[in-house]
Amino acid sequence: MKLYTECFWDDWDRIVDIYCEKGEQIPDYINDDTTYKIFVLEKGSMGLDINGKSYTVKGPALILLSDTDVLKAKIMEAIKAQFIFFNPETIRDEFTFDRIKAHEFDDRIGTIIYQDYVLILPFVDETVCEKVISISLNGLERIKNIIKSLDGQLKSQSDGFWPCRSRSFLMELLYFINYTYVIFTAPDENEESSTRDIGFSEIVEYLNEHIAESINLDRLTKRFLINRNKLNEIFMKESSMTCMNYLLKLRLDLAKVMLTNTEIPIGEVSNRVGFEDPNYFAKVFKKHIGMSPKSYRKN
Repeated sequence: MKLYTECFWDDWDRIVDIYCEKGEQIPDYINDDTTYKIFVLEKGSMGLDINGKSYTVKGPALILLSDTDVLKAKIMEAIKAQFIFFNPETIRDEFTFDRIKAHEFDDRIGTIIYQDYVLILPFVDETVCEKVISISLNGLERIKNIIKSLDGQLKSQSDGFWPCRSRSFLMELLYFINYTYVIFTAPDENEESSTRDIGFSEIVEYLNEHIAESINLDRLTKRFLINRNKLNEIFMKESSMTCMNYLLKLRLDLAKVMLTNTEIPIGEVSNRVGFEDPNYFAKVFKKHIGMSPKSYRKN
C-alpha cells in the first residue's frame, strides 16, 4: 500500500509523504512501520490493545500511533473513522526515524528545530500523553475541518503550493492536537490535579478550536459566563500571562511553524492564524518576534 501522495502533474515528479483515508473499518496496514498514524474515531466504540496495554474507546477520540506501535482492535459498536499516515520527515528533513530514536533533538529547547520536534512528541515520547485521547465534539469538528482541507490539497493539487500547503495543514493539525490536548493543558506531575482550575483547559481548547476567528474578551466572557478579571486570573495562575496575550502566543507560535516549514504566502499564514490584515499581522509579528514574517522565513 502506498501511504503517500504522488503528484499527478505531468512535468513535476513529486511525492508528499502524507496519506488520508476514511472508512468504517480499521485498515489492514494500520501497523505500518514507515509512518506515524493519527486515527480519528468520530463515532462508535472499540476495544484496543496497543503494545499490550488495553483501552476501551468511545468516539470522539484520537489514537496516536508511532512507527513501532502495534495496535489490535475489536469493534464493539459500528465506527466511523479517519486516518492520517505521515512520515516525520514531512515536518523537517532532519526528522528521520534513526535520528529521532537516537534522541538527537531532545536538548534543542528554544531552537526552531525543537519547536517543530514538539509537534511529533506524542508519537516519540510515551510519557508525554496516552496513546488514546478523548476529545470534545467541538474539537472533533475542528480536526475534521483541518483534515478536509489537507485531503482537499492532496487530491486537487490545484496549484504549485499544494505540497507545502498540505504540509501546513498537517502541521496545523499536529499543533492543534498538541496545544489543545497534550502540552499546555497537561497536569504538572508535582501538582495535585484537583488544585488546577478546570476552566483553563476548557478555555484553551476553545481558543485553539477558533484560532482563525475573531476572538475578544467579550466573546470569551459570554461563552464561559465569567467576568474579565476572573478570566485573566485563571490565565495568570496557569500561564503567567493574560488570556489575550496567551491567545497571541498561540497564534504567533503557529505562524512561526508555517513560516519555517512552508512557502505558502504570508497573507495566507496571516489569515489562518486569525489576522485578517496581513500588514497588521506583520506589525504584530515584528513587535513580538523581533523581525518581520518575511525575514523570519528567510532566516
